[in-house]
Amino acid sequence: MIVRDYTCFIVDDEDLIIQRLELFFHELSLRDRRFHLVGKANNGLEGIEEIVKLKPDIVISDIVMPRMDGISMIEQLKPTLPRTQFILLTAYSSFEYAQRAIQANVLEYIVKVPLREADLNRALDKAAGILNEVKKKEAEFQSLNVSVLENKYRVRKQFFNELIRGEIPSHRASDFANRMQFHFFQANYRCFIVEMNMYESFRNDYSASDQNILRYAITNIIEETVMNGGSGVAADLSDNRFIGFLSWENNRSDLETEYDCQALGGQIVSHLHQYLNQRVSVAFGGPHRGWESIKQAYTEAHNVSDDFYYHTEKVVKTPMHRFHYHNDKKEEFQQKLADFLAGVKRKVSKEELEKAFADLNHFVTNYKIHKSIMAPMLQDLYRDITAKFKTGNSLATDASEFPMKFMTFREQLAFIGDFTFEYVHTGQLLHRVEIMSAMRFIEKNLKQRLTLEAIAEEVNLAPSYFSSLFKKTMNEGVISYINRKKIQLALELLNVQDYSLLELCEEVGIVNEGYFCKLFKEYTGDTPKQYRIKMTRYESK
Repeated sequence: MIVRDYTCFIVDDEDLIIQRLELFFHELSLRDRRFHLVGKANNGLEGIEEIVKLKPDIVISDIVMPRMDGISMIEQLKPTLPRTQFILLTAYSSFEYAQRAIQANVLEYIVKVPLREADLNRALDKAAGILNEVKKKEAEFQSLNVSVLENKYRVRKQFFNELIRGEIPSHRASDFANRMQFHFFQANYRCFIVEMNMYESFRNDYSASDQNILRYAITNIIEETVMNGGSGVAADLSDNRFIGFLSWENNRSDLETEYDCQALGGQIVSHLHQYLNQRVSVAFGGPHRGWESIKQAYTEAHNVSDDFYYHTEKVVKTPMHRFHYHNDKKEEFQQKLADFLAGVKRKVSKEELEKAFADLNHFVTNYKIHKSIMAPMLQDLYRDITAKFKTGNSLATDASEFPMKFMTFREQLAFIGDFTFEYVHTGQLLHRVEIMSAMRFIEKNLKQRLTLEAIAEEVNLAPSYFSSLFKKTMNEGVISYINRKKIQLALELLNVQDYSLLELCEEVGIVNEGYFCKLFKEYTGDTPKQYRIKMTRYESK
């Protein structure tokens, strides 16, 4: 059984009573380490200021004090600190005080002349019992909430995947919609696809459990954004994709709809970057009505999302702004790839490679070839390079590891470029030099908010290739490595002095306090507060 610690605070205008209570807590700590005195104040106004700052579990306060009495102080604190337990001390047996104490929901009412330790022990045990029960119920409620929400999103994911594959008849879809209160499908609606940019890096940099948490959060933010502008629903689809449906109550012209789709897509992109630091692109299909059209609505949005292949990131696409593809240029581009392969020599320079890939990119900028045709050609190029330089090359096993599926055209080209340079110069261990440079850059800028793109740019590698190379070399994703280093820095800081949570976050460059606490506990097993308490005990021995 885990024993909880409880922080306590004293408010009394009599120095003798404060000294008596300080001695009581000192002696109590020798036999019962649950209760820790964290502060004291001489009146209600001073007490409010310190208690709001420290947020103690238990407050022991006198009633009659100058400037503000104890009950008035408690009445002001209750809305802010609903879980804090209050114990009142009094030298007066007044019905008025007792009545006000009951109305303020005070835990215990103790006569302080004489002040008996047995009464204090009993009151503290009672407070601990209530706090434990509150904690238990909150945990159960939170677990129930999370379980219900996770099941809801899991069911939605399965439903929409089966629906767009045509595996669910319309009458079953209608029944499900009624249960989930998806009434908007009977009105005009549009399907949209949200695609995560740089998904290979996402898979390399986050653990499976963190990926699931982020996918759940992404779905939630997409849906909340949609609901702010109309009616709709969102669901995790598969891999790097999420599906959504939205409907507006009033009829709109094509121009108004185009504007509204661009605005909503922009909000989704902005919110996911702002709240989760995730880059996404959004593609909308055309207008539809009824359950029977859902598969077609999805197909339209999916086709529009194919254009993401030739964008970088954070793009909003609609049917009105599609690319025109020149698939008839396939053979001409294949010849260019063959010429490039023939020209690659064992001692090719970085500059020569960059110029060759720039020429390929220039051709495709003018004559875009659909992803379904282009991606396999680049896959073949990757394999041809490994075959050409296979003899005596220790990197030959990399040939099957080209993560092309979730990359854009430019990412694939940059990945092949960086890989080719390293591959044809095998023996120079270039990747180790670049990883060491990245580690030094991270160490130097650990207090900043580091991004994969900034680090990759620093070592002159494509982000996707750098992410893959870092994990292969270090057996750890870039983000995981950075987070571990940040928590190590936080531990070093806490070993020197007691920082507040906000100060710690600022020192290690993590904006979100909740995320920092999660990481801290994940790496140490304790919250920052628990860790500091343990350190204080260790130092006092």
